Amino acid sequence: MPITRTTVSRDDSIYEMVPDVVRLPNGRLICIYREGDGHSAHHFSRIVYRESRDSGHSWSDKRVLVAATPDQTGVMMKWNCPRIQRMKDGRLLALCDIYPHPPGEKTDLRNARVVFWWSEDDGQTWSEPTRTEVCGIVPDRVVELPSGAWLLGTHVCMRGDEFIDRAVYSGTDWKLAQVVFRSEDQGSSWEGPIIVGRDSRYNLCEGSILLLPGDQLVCYMRETSALAYPGMKAFSSDEGRTWDGVYETPMAGCHRPVAGLLPSGRVLVTYRYRQSGARGNYSPGGRSASATWTEDWIGYSHHNTFAYLETVESAKARDLLVQGGRILPLDHDSSPRSDSGYTGWVVLHDGTIFCVNYINDDAPMAQIRGYWFRESDI
Repeated sequence: MPITRTTVSRDDSIYEMVPDVVRLPNGRLICIYREGDGHSAHHFSRIVYRESRDSGHSWSDKRVLVAATPDQTGVMMKWNCPRIQRMKDGRLLALCDIYPHPPGEKTDLRNARVVFWWSEDDGQTWSEPTRTEVCGIVPDRVVELPSGAWLLGTHVCMRGDEFIDRAVYSGTDWKLAQVVFRSEDQGSSWEGPIIVGRDSRYNLCEGSILLLPGDQLVCYMRETSALAYPGMKAFSSDEGRTWDGVYETPMAGCHRPVAGLLPSGRVLVTYRYRQSGARGNYSPGGRSASATWTEDWIGYSHHNTFAYLETVESAKARDLLVQGGRILPLDHDSSPRSDSGYTGWVVLHDGTIFCVNYINDDAPMAQIRGYWFRESDI
């Protein structure tokens, strides 16, 4: 097997999930992830991080960035999906979406906001949280453009051209849509939401935006209807102001893609593979009437995590027949309540790729694993 695996964090009393990782110039790694009492985190949610000084072989004790519990009314401001990155000016940026999580109620994604923390000392200390104007959930990393502008993607609910509150809307003619926000002043203010991917056939979400050579942007997206659609993508040639798409990719069952350029110039995308069918599906007009987002939904099809490698030419192609790449299975979740496949990855000093992922597998609660592999292994 070309893949070597390690445990980044495992605490059998805590659900550890949705990790991301950044590599610092001195080679140190920081892995950030969410802790909770389950996938949906009803009783507490925390954003924590650990560091490694030996390329991921061992990890420090965790440090808590932020934590939340329900208030007197039972509502918790839930921390959801954190990301971490090193900006061009050398600062570290940690970000996460937060939204009110009333027990037994749907969440209005328009109420979700992305929060920033900054570090000027490589993660030893962090600023106070800054709540941005960016709404939606499951944020991407910030994309810094050649002009100095920033892009930050999230997803929301829409009915036609209207952004809607799914907590109160009773119709079935809604879809998830991938959007992006654009800042010209390094995050002090944001323009948006700008629609990246919206289609009456699809539920599009969890986008990963990548700046390709030639300054074209591609956004890889999850299609979450569970109707055997592949991952999708859209393109922008004007720094994210307008988008062309959506187009199919060769990545069948692609959930939560995380895309980046390798030193070779090829594109790597890590993602959860999710086959069609199973409980908890979206119907063509939205989630089916019989489906509920509960812990019972976990464990039906979230078994596999993949890495996909393609050329820039394939990444830029609209026609599915001229796209193509190679797939490497990173891990298989053997748990009867499998839950896995949200990833982050970096390239180490020797060209090895180090990827982090959350997975149940042999643990009673989700754990964080790491994987070393090389481009030549794919």
